[in-house]
Amino acid sequence: MNTHFTALQKAGGFLGALVGTALLLQACSATQVTSVWVDPEYRGNTIDNVFVVGVAKDGGLRRIFEDEFVALFRERGINATASYRMLPDKDLHNEKKLDSSVQKSGSDFLLMTRVIDIRRDTQYVPPEYVYVPPPHYYRGWYRYYSEAYMVSPGYTMEYKTAVLETTIYDVKADTLLWTARSDTPVDGRVGPRTRDFAGTIMRRLAESGLIY
Repeated sequence: MNTHFTALQKAGGFLGALVGTALLLQACSATQVTSVWVDPEYRGNTIDNVFVVGVAKDGGLRRIFEDEFVALFRERGINATASYRMLPDKDLHNEKKLDSSVQKSGSDFLLMTRVIDIRRDTQYVPPEYVYVPPPHYYRGWYRYYSEAYMVSPGYTMEYKTAVLETTIYDVKADTLLWTARSDTPVDGRVGPRTRDFAGTIMRRLAESGLIY
């Protein structure tokens, strides 16, 4: 199973990169999938038993991610196993131990997510005004203009976006079956971001016909 586990050796901190310190993000409120690829020659069954791996340096964040996906799979009647329940954090990058854990779980498919980039984006937020027109504002534009009060000045906001890669492998055939890249905002709110990300990926898997 060397093909799909090679990615583990190159992966950086997954969910650890999703939580900065006191980041202020008010734009890009949801995960955006930027590309999806499905093996056009795949003629197998839909996913029915999946092993979920979140490549993470932070064990707590890894658990949040994997539990979220496992819960969503089970809601659809799909057997799912969180990798942390069988594989300690220190062994996550050990190919043989990961391979053994997948085999012991009896899973036919493996879902793996990793961060491939952290991008800095900017957005200009225009100023806000409130107008309080005088009694006879229609007699001239100057008086109306002078009664416009700025509530807040315009400003440029910088925020971070995590570029994620999610892949599905057919364990028995040892082949890549499905992959997607997505942009997820980073603002320190782990729970809501994880749920949004996992839900988005699940919808795309359904659209690809891999789950019901």
